[in-house]
Amino acid sequence: MRRDWMTSVAAVDLGTARIRVWHPQRGPVLDEPSLIALDEQQGHACALGASAKRMIGRLPHGLTIRRAVAAGRVTDFEAALLLARYALDHVRPSRPGRRQTVVTAAPVDSSSVQVRTLEQALLRVGAHRVVVVPAPVAAALGGALPFADGSGGMLVDLGAGTVDVAVFARGRMVDATSLPGGGDALDEAVAGWVRREHQVALGPVAAEALRIGGGAGDPATAATPLQARGRHLGTDANQVVYVRAEEVRQACRAVLTDMAAAIRVTLARCPEELRAEIAERGVVLTGGLAQSPWARERLQELVDAPLRAADAPQDRTAEGLAVLARSPERADEYAVRA
Repeated sequence: MRRDWMTSVAAVDLGTARIRVWHPQRGPVLDEPSLIALDEQQGHACALGASAKRMIGRLPHGLTIRRAVAAGRVTDFEAALLLARYALDHVRPSRPGRRQTVVTAAPVDSSSVQVRTLEQALLRVGAHRVVVVPAPVAAALGGALPFADGSGGMLVDLGAGTVDVAVFARGRMVDATSLPGGGDALDEAVAGWVRREHQVALGPVAAEALRIGGGAGDPATAATPLQARGRHLGTDANQVVYVRAEEVRQACRAVLTDMAAAIRVTLARCPEELRAEIAERGVVLTGGLAQSPWARERLQELVDAPLRAADAPQDRTAEGLAVLARSPERADEYAVRA
């Protein structure tokens, strides 16, 4: 591979909830929601990222909020093209005509079609070459695990749309499983509970705020009811509901139980020596959901191995992609072949 490839490489983490972009020399240059406000008639984006999120619940006629990615995979190709262009505009090569390579990540169980769709979205908006690596590999390289020493370990990436459970040994991912769900599934569980108990439909922003508030783990505020505004199903009027943190947690329990089951099953498949090494070092949690104290506590109750959150767990995947962007030979070494 030619040496000048390094000067035109970017890291793009096109996640379910957020899009993060790292430049090998300048560091992080973009971290915003993976959302687009689209004018359906004109076919162009009116707002992207944080600006689009602020428009939720306030959209004029003819505009819709679109998500490019669901469960870690591109599900809206048109929205993905707009977001990918938005991402690459932040890291275009300064020298005209220079070819650009993009390193990105996908869930461990992505099909070849899903990997190709992600590649095509980036190629269509200006990337010359796209290297896709498994998301847990990127998270491990981003500092979540002592990857370089070849020791064994387990990493659980608790993303918005998917949960990846991966086992590492000798510097390689040796086993992995993926579970659709993550933070979005918890938000849906909370919204479903409010709908059943209060006959009020919550939007995604309100459901997410309830879930985060209910799992904050602050004893001082645990007894204070959480407030959310939604639409009453009978009258269509705006209505405020008050929900206790314990009710939010109860609504989330089934989803967290499924996550814990995936961790236990993957642990059970490990050879005894590797399982003992994981038990000694602990299972490392990454992704945005790893920031929730109560979610970690609930998973710990159900998993017979110590769990710990990585430092800044929400950034591990993007930072790992940046590591690979600075070392292109390693990016090819871990690449997923579509």
